[in-house]
Amino acid sequence: MGEFAAEPTLGSGPRSGETSGVEGVTVATFLYARLHNFSAVANALGPEEASSFVNEVRRMLTEAVQRLGGEVAQRRPDSILAVFSNRPEEKPNHAQRGLHAAILAVHDAVQLAQAVASRPHLAQLPLLTLAVGVHLGQAELIRRNGNGGNGKVHAVGDAVEVARLLEVTAMDLNWSVATSAGTRLASFGRAEGGRIGSVGLPDNSFIDIVEVTGLVPRKGSKTPARVFDMLRESLLANVQSRKRAAAAPALNPASPAGAQFLVEGYRILRKIGEGGMASIFLAQAAEGGAPQVLKVMQLGKAVEADGLQRFIQEYALLAQIEHPNVARIFRQDFSVAHAYIAMEYFPQGDLRARMAAGPLDPATAISYLKQAAAGLQAIHEVGIVHRDLKPDNLMLRQDGSLALADFGVAKQTAMKITDTGDGDIVGTPYYLSPEQALGQPVDARCDIYSLGVLAYELLTGRKPYHASSAQELLRMHVHEPVPLLPPEHAQLQAVMESLMAKDREQRYPSARTMLDDLARMGL
Repeated sequence: MGEFAAEPTLGSGPRSGETSGVEGVTVATFLYARLHNFSAVANALGPEEASSFVNEVRRMLTEAVQRLGGEVAQRRPDSILAVFSNRPEEKPNHAQRGLHAAILAVHDAVQLAQAVASRPHLAQLPLLTLAVGVHLGQAELIRRNGNGGNGKVHAVGDAVEVARLLEVTAMDLNWSVATSAGTRLASFGRAEGGRIGSVGLPDNSFIDIVEVTGLVPRKGSKTPARVFDMLRESLLANVQSRKRAAAAPALNPASPAGAQFLVEGYRILRKIGEGGMASIFLAQAAEGGAPQVLKVMQLGKAVEADGLQRFIQEYALLAQIEHPNVARIFRQDFSVAHAYIAMEYFPQGDLRARMAAGPLDPATAISYLKQAAAGLQAIHEVGIVHRDLKPDNLMLRQDGSLALADFGVAKQTAMKITDTGDGDIVGTPYYLSPEQALGQPVDARCDIYSLGVLAYELLTGRKPYHASSAQELLRMHVHEPVPLLPPEHAQLQAVMESLMAKDREQRYPSARTMLDDLARMGL
């Protein structure tokens, strides 16, 4: 039977004369598989049928493990934890065997699910599906030879918990088998890979994960190609059955508490920031290309803060914008308990950092002002009001061009105004329009006012208003006259008056109007 033939037991399990005890920390491959909807089927059967069903599930879960030389570490009616290990000189390696066993287990589970579903009195029950997690890593193995001579082994360690997490991940992402990227790499191409993702671990680190979609024949294998096709079909059938059965929430209640989030289709490179409701990560898309920024928002927080609808609506609009002065949005989606945005990454940083590096010459300052205005015009045309225009949200590309970014995911909460006691104000709305300061409804003209504050800072190197308290600063935005530009920029004073007019009716009606004025001035 080729690939299905029983292989020699290559695990480092107990041999004749071995005694039980701690084997020590060992590198091995751990498989955790769980048959979902097991209880629903078992409870619908009579006593004899239920006993037969439980025994069949146990056989199904155990047979693939034993066939590939694995050892049972824990077995429950609906799940199994298995260990695959071998000495360095023994082949195939344990990563290959663990993944092979996972694929066979799914195939057997599909056969069992079809048999159960074919029985009329069980046809309306949720379909049986198997989820498997496979991970290679270190764990402590403790032999237990006193249990009927079956050579059970107790496994404890991070690698075991990761395998359990990957089983949950397989359910969450609707995969049959989820394995860590390192495990698949260690299998030397034995397992076909499909979709990819990253999953958060309790220690705030991440691992790349891969969906297993098939078994690859060994070189010179005489196993018919139809066998490998059949295994691929079983992995797919298992996923399709889960789709039909999945009317439940996306987040599996059995998810380990330490699992932070997972995003399909991306490898998480590192965390680069934190916002009011969003965590910011640098990531690599599965198809390659330049790094992207992922803004990941917990759905629970978003719903509580009434931010989810805005998240969906604004980014649906932004995705339609193709403008050189607006950050590119590549994808907006949901993954388990999170919503996320994939957007352009700016390795050159923001305009704030550029301004801090030294004074800007007038031509550069005007160029940045015009680019910021062009970006605002683009978003205003599709009905988006930015509300938080400032140098921190204007990003620089490698070629020096400027792009408007950060449209609200990380700033759904109210602005915090904090006095430091040292004469400076942190988090103060230096760029806030009078209507925002007064708590009035806002429209695109609040962004025009903020553009005026930015213009003054670009041209002079300082903010237009300074105060010793947040309340005084707010009062100045509402009541103080528009500040005068220094003599060398006097020709732009009329532009400043139209940008920062206290009455919004007196401001430029659009960023385009200001750009037209600058063009008439030859700027």
